[in-house]
Amino acid sequence: MAKPHFRIFGIPIRVEPFFVIVAALFGLRLEPLWVVFAWVVIVFVSVLVHELGHALTYRALGQRSAIVLHGFGGFTVATGGGRRVLSKPKSIFVSISGALAQLVFLGLPAWLLYRSDWYTDTLFEWAVAGASGFSWAPVVYYLQFVSIWWALFNLLPIRPLDGGHVAETLFGFETACKLSIGFAIVAAFVTFRSGQFGLFGLVFFGIFAYMNFQDLRAGQSTGAFDVDAPEGGSAPTRQHPGGRGRRRGRPDLQVVRPGAGSPDLTPRLPMAEAETRAWNALRAGDGGQAASIMRSAGDGGNPFLRAGIALLSGPVEMADDLFESAYRAEPAGPPNLVPATLLADAGRAVPVAARLVAAGREGIEAASGLQTHLHYAERFQAAAEVGEQVFAAGPQSPAQTAFEVACSWARAGSADEALRWVEAAVDAGFRAPGLLDGEPDLASVRALPGWAAVRSRLSA
Repeated sequence: MAKPHFRIFGIPIRVEPFFVIVAALFGLRLEPLWVVFAWVVIVFVSVLVHELGHALTYRALGQRSAIVLHGFGGFTVATGGGRRVLSKPKSIFVSISGALAQLVFLGLPAWLLYRSDWYTDTLFEWAVAGASGFSWAPVVYYLQFVSIWWALFNLLPIRPLDGGHVAETLFGFETACKLSIGFAIVAAFVTFRSGQFGLFGLVFFGIFAYMNFQDLRAGQSTGAFDVDAPEGGSAPTRQHPGGRGRRRGRPDLQVVRPGAGSPDLTPRLPMAEAETRAWNALRAGDGGQAASIMRSAGDGGNPFLRAGIALLSGPVEMADDLFESAYRAEPAGPPNLVPATLLADAGRAVPVAARLVAAGREGIEAASGLQTHLHYAERFQAAAEVGEQVFAAGPQSPAQTAFEVACSWARAGSADEALRWVEAAVDAGFRAPGLLDGEPDLASVRALPGWAAVRSRLSA
């Protein structure tokens, strides 16, 4: 993201000029003139609260993010090496958190005022005075209108709206695209017939339908499915997190001249398609097939993919080198959970983590990402052991790391060890009693006799 204009709660926020222009155009016909300026402020505050809902939910789940307000609204994007792979429930919660924040903090309170005697009296007084000077009545009216309708609009199951991300998380890329096309067509028809938004609504939703049709056609061209979503998990971290279908073209034909023989036409896979097939082969444990697929596409490819192939093909020492190189080049980690699963199953997760933390700050951050991926891949003991190395190396947030180690040990079946790490988290400055009380991973730990003593330290 470009340089932020300001920060709220430490979250970087950038406002593109076109956002203000579009907001002003939508309110240009309002009367009197001061209401136009009030409308722009209302739209700015309402959309910002919506995006802060996403960003603060990301933060609660251990993920940094940034906000951009642009022409037709805004988006929240995950940032930094602390990127987290979210489970389906958490991804859905991130998706709906913006609308919930907008409704709870702005829409519903303003609506209650709008339905109150105070609003009726204030509106009457303003009308008697000529409806020209300042009054809170139009402010309240447009605040409840923008906040409620913007929140509900974003929950429509149309990609790339929040509801579209939920649909993609629940049903997958292809079904979400089809749902988006259907709902966009219906919404276009309804808004056009209503007359309130007329031609604009028809064009607006028509664009959404066309975008999803293009994405669906591109995603179906090879019949491949998206491997970016983690196994048993959800979408990936991006904005607010949601997986994307890959756009793939048709295989090109490459002329191959073996020796002095006659030319032979051999299909050559585009790199994106080759990577998809190779990831799927690795997921099935077939390193030889994955290597063959990548040879058909030529040299290159995702560095974590190459490392995974080496891990299954051997020798493992070479694979360790490749994984270290991949993480140093891309500290945020691989696009899915396959490498973490392979490393854990081969017993190489801890050795690779040791090499990473020895490489300095970026290596520690990369090892922290590996720890998270191992946990979501349900390789809990490996996740805990990697987390212990990260903690010993001095991560950016020792308290958060210790808490995550405790969760992994608890899921690995070692509640006593998990309790020890909960205490280490408290010693390191962990101050979120609600998270301790509600974290499902720590259910077995809360049943231990020593839990009350550790928990009481946060109540003091």
